[in-house]
Amino acid sequence: MTEKLEKQTKKLANGLQISVVPLAGFNQVYGLAMTNFGSVDTKVGNKTLPAGIAHFIEHKLFAKPDYDISEKFAKFGANSNAYTSYTKTGYLFQTLENPYENLKVLLDLIQHPYFTEKNVASERGIIDQEIQMYLDMPEWVLEQRILGQLYPNDPIAEDIAGSSSSLQQINHENLLETYRQNYRPDNMNIVLVGDVDFEKVENIVENSDFHTIEQPYAKEFNQFEPIGVGGKEQMDISQARAAYGIRIDTKMSGYDLVKKQFELNMVMETLIGESSKNYQEMSQLNLIDDSFSYNVVAENNYCFIIISGSTNNPEKFQEYLHDHLSYQELKSVLTDEKFERIKRDAIGSYLFAQNSPEAIANQMAELYFYDVDYLELIHMIDSIKKDDVLKISDKFLQDDNCTYYNLLPNRK
Repeated sequence: MTEKLEKQTKKLANGLQISVVPLAGFNQVYGLAMTNFGSVDTKVGNKTLPAGIAHFIEHKLFAKPDYDISEKFAKFGANSNAYTSYTKTGYLFQTLENPYENLKVLLDLIQHPYFTEKNVASERGIIDQEIQMYLDMPEWVLEQRILGQLYPNDPIAEDIAGSSSSLQQINHENLLETYRQNYRPDNMNIVLVGDVDFEKVENIVENSDFHTIEQPYAKEFNQFEPIGVGGKEQMDISQARAAYGIRIDTKMSGYDLVKKQFELNMVMETLIGESSKNYQEMSQLNLIDDSFSYNVVAENNYCFIIISGSTNNPEKFQEYLHDHLSYQELKSVLTDEKFERIKRDAIGSYLFAQNSPEAIANQMAELYFYDVDYLELIHMIDSIKKDDVLKISDKFLQDDNCTYYNLLPNRK
């Protein structure tokens, strides 16, 4: 890997941004097309879309009239995949050969929807089986439950794939309308990382076939209901699982939101990271095991932290976090030396990720929608001060922002 990455970018006349990170002599090429549309985007003006429609489009774009896109990728030596998150949908390929042919296949994938009454009906059954499978997975159930406490009656508390009920509301007509509204070139970007020529990439994309029919709609910040007080339920599991959630209300976007995510990660790493006193004490008290983790999510309109894991005492797990996640405790343990180490660790993780074309492409495509240059992230991280971390913790580590959910083993 080169010591310093470079990139070439161009925004086309139709609004589509293309970016290439050239890695001379690197064997693998990773290509990614991403749209700024995900599972929470179910409000369009006065209309509400069925839960799971973004995920349904992701599935059905692979189907074409006479062929399956996955087979075309395979023909040119590439592995392909796709994913839907809360706010984005990505389509990707990895290959050691034929990068330009695979780019053409990627463009075919995202530009030519083929939704029919028959193929949509058959897909409902496939996705419903997927949903039913996840209902038996305690990690998934716990995440959905804690999100439901953090954001009651909000789309983010729905399964990304929807529900058996919402799938029945999805049809080839609303799929096509939703596709046209969201798979616009000005709402997407394409990133290639590897030993490829930018001019060839540019020429291929410029001569492709984007259709823009529907007018774009403006996304608005949701008005959230009060946080739930917490809850619990029994499930067929051998050990209890617990989740502690913190909602950070914010109207930030762009650079400020991305920076805030790094600051929140520094707070959590200081208080409950593996090297922290609290982590060691929770381990000694047998409150946590290797499944213990935290996840900081900062998206446009949503910002929250979920801390979870298996535990022998969910009540004590929740009580411990409630008592030790505080501004005062952070202030007492975040020495100058500790802060500098955590900042170095964050910079080190960023630099290490540059060994992965996949990580580069995914982060670059995602950050495009926040108007943040992935290659400049190191300067953002380095600009964070200890006082920034303390200040943000004083705002969000409040009882009113926190909730919990416990999954308990079924009583025999």
